[in-house]
Amino acid sequence: MKITAQAPTRIDLCGGTLDIWPLSVLFAPAMSVNAAISLYATVSATKGGKKGTIIHARHLGAAITYDPATPEKKKTLFHRALDFMPAEGWQFEADCLSPAGAGLGGSSSLLIAFLKTLAKINNVKISNGDLLDVAKNIEARHLGIPTGVQDYVAALSGGVNGVLNLNEGQTYEQMDVPAAELERRIVLVYSGQSRVSGVPNWLMLKKAVERDPVTRAAFSAIAKNSLALSAALLDGLYNHVGKLIDVESSMREKLGKGIITPKLRRAFAIAKKNGGHPKVCGAGGGGCFIVWCAPEKKPVIAAAMAKTGMRVLEFTLGHPQLKVSRGD
Repeated sequence: MKITAQAPTRIDLCGGTLDIWPLSVLFAPAMSVNAAISLYATVSATKGGKKGTIIHARHLGAAITYDPATPEKKKTLFHRALDFMPAEGWQFEADCLSPAGAGLGGSSSLLIAFLKTLAKINNVKISNGDLLDVAKNIEARHLGIPTGVQDYVAALSGGVNGVLNLNEGQTYEQMDVPAAELERRIVLVYSGQSRVSGVPNWLMLKKAVERDPVTRAAFSAIAKNSLALSAALLDGLYNHVGKLIDVESSMREKLGKGIITPKLRRAFAIAKKNGGHPKVCGAGGGGCFIVWCAPEKKPVIAAAMAKTGMRVLEFTLGHPQLKVSRGD
């Protein structure tokens, strides 16, 4: 028997970082909006005749043998997921189409795909809400800091998603936004600068909790703007979305030094010159960024970004899949 799970990664349009507790309540109401994309994280599981559990992590170029006695400091996310749901005698292939450190939530999507295969192996029925909580807690333990939820929502639901942050908590909903409208208006670019989101997100959170006035003012502006941007998307006011992305981008830059690196700043200037509205993906500091634009501007901006030496990543809106085949 072979089990294959695919989970999409995501591009975030607004309200990023505000999906992390307690920012989600400190700056409520706000909407974290993202689109799941076809740069999939994929995990395939095959029942073998040998004892033990091996994960061939293609994206890392490594083979990981699971041992429940592995010291805490040496555990990978795969170890932690297997601690939760063991799979003795199974062999796994894991890979992710998102570049490493791209800011597209690749590790979270890979964890969701892995947990889905483990649930199927163990014949455990688990809701998306419970799976989200498990993944969030596993990754928080692994990183040693709080994690948000928007990456898991995209990986579990696909399509366009809104995480509504309220005083009382969070709700998740799919947004009725035509896939074609986003696909024809967004250029996705990988800067070539890998980065890790956990530390900058923690520093932003820490400064907000410590009542740093610049940080709190920026988050307040991002929260207010996110409600306007999500409304514009739902109303089909796509020309207005670009202006609101500019607001998000300018406020996000105030959250910390290095969020927009010199390399990104040069690329952003070129994108703006060609009629685009650029914004970092995730925590910034490298990784990927998007450029929102009118459909007729997309090929022009994509060509301009490619000339800088950066990589334009083709995508469509993505959706999760789980397949079981027998007799392999």
